[in-house]
Amino acid sequence: MFYMILGAAMTGWRPLPLLLKVLFVMLVLWVAMSVMVLVTMPEREIAFLGLLLSGTAGALVVIVLDVLCPLAFLVAAWRRLGWGAAFGIFYNGVFILNNLIALLLFREKFGNGIWFPLVASLIFVGIIVRERRYFRRA
Repeated sequence: MFYMILGAAMTGWRPLPLLLKVLFVMLVLWVAMSVMVLVTMPEREIAFLGLLLSGTAGALVVIVLDVLCPLAFLVAAWRRLGWGAAFGIFYNGVFILNNLIALLLFREKFGNGIWFPLVASLIFVGIIVRERRYFRRA
């Protein structure tokens, strides 16, 4: 109420719409899982826009797309920053494009494991698009 009297937008957990709260929790878990994957990165290969990467290059892609981008979106959602929705849609769009390319080129290598991040990113984009007005109220 104090924030409304001053005309400032409320930030933090409380004003987040329910779908963004669900997405927030999912992305926190996603980041935690990605950090755990980084430990095994020297032995793992990941697909990135048609390339198979491992070691330092693969770790950098994981750090940027799976850790830093979701964390930036979480900060934008928490602080109700106007660029948050566009950024969330953009980085998930890169994720979707990457997964579609990997599905076409490396399906035998990764099997059905490629479907989960693809479907998750599509759901994330749907939530962000639906709740994009939340970011404009700041």
